Amino acid sequence: MQYHYDIATTVFGKFFILDSKQGLHFILKNNDKRIRDIKKNYQPQRGLFDRSIIGYFIKTTLGKKSLKKLKIKFLHGTSLQKKIWNYLNKIPQGKTISYSDLAEKVSHKKAVRAVASAVGKNPVGVIVPCHRVISKDGTIGGYAWGLKMKTVLLDIEMGGMADSIYRGGK
Repeated sequence: MQYHYDIATTVFGKFFILDSKQGLHFILKNNDKRIRDIKKNYQPQRGLFDRSIIGYFIKTTLGKKSLKKLKIKFLHGTSLQKKIWNYLNKIPQGKTISYSDLAEKVSHKKAVRAVASAVGKNPVGVIVPCHRVISKDGTIGGYAWGLKMKTVLLDIEMGGMADSIYRGGK
């Protein structure tokens, strides 16, 4: 299998993207330490297989919807992690879900910490919208790429009302 990569520049900085004929595999902040191992293990060529991914990713970070569905192939992850990552795609733009509600939805009600950990290990952030998962008490929770980015993404998706909504507003 031949893998391909490129760097996308967004309002949030630069991101490393890895894909192949199988689909999108990783989107990571360009300074992520895992990139070195990914390049070593997969020996990707420069230039994405599906060049439309960069535009799709940039549009998504700006809150723009796309009718196109990206093919995603998770290269790593437990069956629970993959189940959670696949469920995240069902959360509509502009909506949020709590970690505990997510645990219940994937039939692991007592495994909230494992579910939260899986959300944080999502290898395809923004495209698989882990930023839409918040704490049960309505606070924003954590985010692998920083709380500022999560807040901005939610704010964009919710038309400027994110802070009010995830803090219990209407």
